[in-house]
Amino acid sequence: MSPANSCALLLLFFLTLSLHINFSTADNTNIGVSRRTVAVAAAADTVPLQKEVATFLPGDISPPTEKYWYSRLPNTPLPKALGYLLQPGHYPSISTEFANENVSAVVSQRTYKQGYRSVKHKTAIKSALPDSTIFYLYNDLQPGKRMRIHFTNSGTKVSFLPRQVAESIPFSSDKVPEILNYFALQVNSKEAQVIRDEIGGCEEPNMEGEEKFCATSLESLIDFSVERLGQNVRVLSTDAGKKQEYTVSAKATMIGDHKAAVCHKMRYPYAVHYCHVIADTEVYEVPLVGADGTKVKAVTVCHLNTSAWSPDHMAFQVLKIKPGPAVCHFLDSDTLIWVPKKD
Repeated sequence: MSPANSCALLLLFFLTLSLHINFSTADNTNIGVSRRTVAVAAAADTVPLQKEVATFLPGDISPPTEKYWYSRLPNTPLPKALGYLLQPGHYPSISTEFANENVSAVVSQRTYKQGYRSVKHKTAIKSALPDSTIFYLYNDLQPGKRMRIHFTNSGTKVSFLPRQVAESIPFSSDKVPEILNYFALQVNSKEAQVIRDEIGGCEEPNMEGEEKFCATSLESLIDFSVERLGQNVRVLSTDAGKKQEYTVSAKATMIGDHKAAVCHKMRYPYAVHYCHVIADTEVYEVPLVGADGTKVKAVTVCHLNTSAWSPDHMAFQVLKIKPGPAVCHFLDSDTLIWVPKKD
């Protein structure tokens, strides 16, 4: 055997031994994704690894399944946008490639914010606005209305962690150094800044008439929504569609009035949702036909009273109006809308 082959086998042996020791020492006092495992996978340079890492769980903790969904919501089908996050092997459990900027998606995800903290971020978003409809006025929701729309998603290919694991990982601004260390991320990296921004958004004061909660597991997402809307609900999302001009082909159908919960999938190393309930909100299902003939049933949310919103909110900049009038926006394909079923 050549010296080169011997070295390669020796390196493989030590890497395997390291991972075996790491997994076998996991116990209930250290539940969760091993930071060391993340570091090994991210730093290995002997093979072309992607910066994606599977979650290795202690033997007595199972991955989340749809069982909890149907135990709390027995009469509500599991939406496809959530089903993807539960399928073993569909997405990695965690990822360190969650910070790739999709400006259109970031704009849509931030429609629930009062404003933007970064002037640079505002400038980047403004430059992407002219060729697509992000917001529109309530009176524009009429058959024949044409809008150029891009139904984006968060772009983060991550899945839910089990509740026990998720609750063992810190999730607060004062714990950011610990979170970065947990995922082996550099303090000045793009990923670190995204984590700071996302957690910071969860900790911002509520708008008037708003309740919000950042759900770090499937179970906590379900619990938040059921506690506020009950178990007799519909949960909807919009199918993804390419950017093109769409025409409202028929009258929109109201599916929720004045009470709804919206859960936006965040950019994070594992699946986290920013959920909020806003007063004076109507939800519609809008039939659209694209320029190429594609038919989409899109979900749109209309905020009937925006007088309490910040004047710097992107909606007012786009529509060139002041706070007050009703403003509507479509939802991302991986955003969930919860509405009580009509009797």
